[in-house]
Amino acid sequence: MEGVMKGSKRVMVMMFMVLLMSGMSAHGRNFKYGRCDEVYIVEEGETLQTISVKCNTLRILDDNPQIKDTDDIGPGTVLLIRST
Repeated sequence: MEGVMKGSKRVMVMMFMVLLMSGMSAHGRNFKYGRCDEVYIVEEGETLQTISVKCNTLRILDDNPQIKDTDDIGPGTVLLIRST
């Protein structure tokens, strides 16, 4: 049983490495080139600043008038991200 566990861990690590090397995350965000999909769903722990850096854009507040305060975002918040 232990050998099976080691084998499955190796497969998962290899899949993760391939994902990283391809420049794509599991959510389809292209971090290799600093761009994100047009519709971005905020994940746990993300802030407007981290999303701005990740997606290489400074227009998040301009493109999302529903955000009145930077504390208005949380997991599941949908943002429009325009490419620069």
